Amino acid sequence: MLLAALDRDNMAVRKLQVFAPVISNIEIIPNHKVIACIAPDIALQAEPGHFVNVLVTEATDPLLRKPFSVYKADKESGRIELLYSIVGATTTGMSKKVPGDTLDLFGPLGGKLFNAQDPAIHHHIMVGGGYGVPPLIFLANNLIALNPAEKIDFIIGARNKSLVVGETDVHSLGLNPRITTEDGSHGVHGKVTDVLRTLLEAAEPDATMVYCCGSTSMMRAVSSVSAEFGAKCQVSLEAAMPCGVGVCMGCVIDLGDGRRVRSCVDGPVFLGSEVKW
Repeated sequence: MLLAALDRDNMAVRKLQVFAPVISNIEIIPNHKVIACIAPDIALQAEPGHFVNVLVTEATDPLLRKPFSVYKADKESGRIELLYSIVGATTTGMSKKVPGDTLDLFGPLGGKLFNAQDPAIHHHIMVGGGYGVPPLIFLANNLIALNPAEKIDFIIGARNKSLVVGETDVHSLGLNPRITTEDGSHGVHGKVTDVLRTLLEAAEPDATMVYCCGSTSMMRAVSSVSAEFGAKCQVSLEAAMPCGVGVCMGCVIDLGDGRRVRSCVDGPVFLGSEVKW
């Protein structure tokens, strides 16, 4: 069953409610799973930065949908994947899904996505942590598909080795991920900004773009370091986005110029310099 939704903000994308068949639901690290579904209409349109809103009717609060970034989308097979950590009613319900079940998805959502098409940019730096890594892997994959020689650095941060997400996927793209852990159990002992600072010291700021997704505190720090070196930074903000189409006003954020905007349709991707942190 497909239900088309009114789309005033981005008429090029058809937002659809899809009861998508689940084909796998695999734990990749403790308390984190990747669920794969068949949703051809969403997969065909999904781009890096898009998200879908999930409803799990078994959850204690079935009225509110929860947003999840698209991890992978295969336009040919119609397969999409979502990475999630099991922290609440919706994700607990998702974790119980098995092949043959369906998952209620609404999407693809998002009005302003990651933009890697600036011809002046020749160096792309991805900085992700936890559930913020998937959309950046999606973005790096698209960049490589367009130009295998594209210069891409990928930084993954986590509290410890057991929480590192996406390392194998980044390797599969032919990239050597730079891992940081706060306890030093894997990669560099420190934070993503330590490695970012080293990369930016050797970069040409006008030809470099930083893309960041993760916790708000991490994105704030990455945006600040990028600005320090004169490099632009795109951030995908985390916010509660129950409706996903700009109606409920539950995802309003403040920008530095005094405007208040909706993350779901005016974002979720913004320049770090735009955001009032």
